[in-house]
Amino acid sequence: MEDFFNNIKESFTNAVLEFETINIKVDSTQWIETHEQLRDEFNLKFFSWLSAVDWDNDVSVGEAPKESVTPCFELITCLSDVENTNLITVSTTIDKSEPQIDSLVGTYEGANWHEREAYEMFGISFANHPNLEKLYLPDGYEGNPMLKSFELISREVKPWPGDVDVEGMPEDSESGEQVDG
Repeated sequence: MEDFFNNIKESFTNAVLEFETINIKVDSTQWIETHEQLRDEFNLKFFSWLSAVDWDNDVSVGEAPKESVTPCFELITCLSDVENTNLITVSTTIDKSEPQIDSLVGTYEGANWHEREAYEMFGISFANHPNLEKLYLPDGYEGNPMLKSFELISREVKPWPGDVDVEGMPEDSESGEQVDG
C-alpha cells in the first residue's frame, strides 16, 4: 500500500492516506480527467460507488452542523484495483445553486445507476448522462428527499419512533409485583 500511495502522490499532490484508503480531492473541472488517469495509469478499473453529501447550515430535521459550513454538494467515488486491495476515494465539491458535473458513465459504465440516484435524491445533474431519469420515486414526486432542507412531512404527522416514551419493564416497578398486560 505504501508504494502504491507514493506513486499516487507523485501524480496527485493532495492525496492523503487514512485508514488504508487513499483519498484524493480534486477540482470539479478535473473530475473526468482524474478518473480516467486513475483507471488508465493506476489500474483502478473497478467503480464501486458514487454518493453525495449535502453540506448546508439549513437543516429541516435534526441538528444543524456544530460549525458553519459553506453550502455545497460533495461528490465522492470509490475505485479499486480488482487484482489487489488498492482502494481510492475521489471527491469534489460543486455549487448548490447550479448542481451539475460531467457524467462518469463514459469512463465507468457502472456510474450510470449511481448518478441517476444522486440526480433523484439530491437534484444533481450529470452532463452527458445517457439516461438521467428517476429510479425510485413516483412520477410527479416533487423535491429531493436527501437534501438537508427537505421537510419530512411524515415526521410531523407521525413522530419518529425514537421520540416516544417507553414504559418500564414490569420487574422495574417499586412493589416488585408483576404487572398484567
